[in-house]
Amino acid sequence: MHPEPPLLIIAPIASEIDLARFPWCPAARHKVCVNRAKFRNLEMMEVIVDAMPFLLTRLTAAETSERLAAGTCDLLSCDLPGSSEGAIAIAPGDMLASDRHVPEVHRRLLMLGQWIGESLDATTAAWMPARKLTRFAWFDNVVSQYLAGRGFPSLFHISFLEGRPGEIATRGLRYFTGQEIHLTLPPDYRRADADERLADIIADIIAHGRINQLSRSKDAVRSETLTYTPSANLEQVEIRIRRDAQSRIAAER
Repeated sequence: MHPEPPLLIIAPIASEIDLARFPWCPAARHKVCVNRAKFRNLEMMEVIVDAMPFLLTRLTAAETSERLAAGTCDLLSCDLPGSSEGAIAIAPGDMLASDRHVPEVHRRLLMLGQWIGESLDATTAAWMPARKLTRFAWFDNVVSQYLAGRGFPSLFHISFLEGRPGEIATRGLRYFTGQEIHLTLPPDYRRADADERLADIIADIIAHGRINQLSRSKDAVRSETLTYTPSANLEQVEIRIRRDAQSRIAAER
């Protein structure tokens, strides 16, 4: 069984397009090697980038609409794609399935998305683990920054779901760490501070791996204590932020 493609590049794709003769943009032509022997007479193709295999799947407009309609989508400065637009779905190859979170693998996957989008004049990019959709131009820009050494583009890869006041849950972090976050904040926490705090926590977990046991940490700069409580199956970690005495006094002034 092939892995579910996490990245969709959505474009007005001609029905007669042949993946085996994909019209690669100039940037990709000498960097992508097509394995023409692996799939025959299928809407799939294996490509090799820097010795790493990736699977491309052609989705019809109906198949694309069906995937996007399977649940709530988080739209980032865009609308849902038109009903006539298809997609090229991109997934790590079978031998990379367990290494999908490795930064070098993920960078190649995103780079492929850029090349495919440029080749097809794409309109939209979708990150399916978070069900996040955005304009292709925005995706192209943040990926270029990431590949140039800027921070992990969590705004594209992670959706934030608000529950009761002061509670935020992630969707999509599991793809990288095997774990989602449920964050509980002090009642006087501003949303901008919450977003910044959550971004720092996500970056730390992606860099060091999921939380496997009950633990605490102190943030001397913010005068806060964080308590981490993973679920029994480790698929979620409950994180509670408590203001220390010094921080509470400052907030009350």
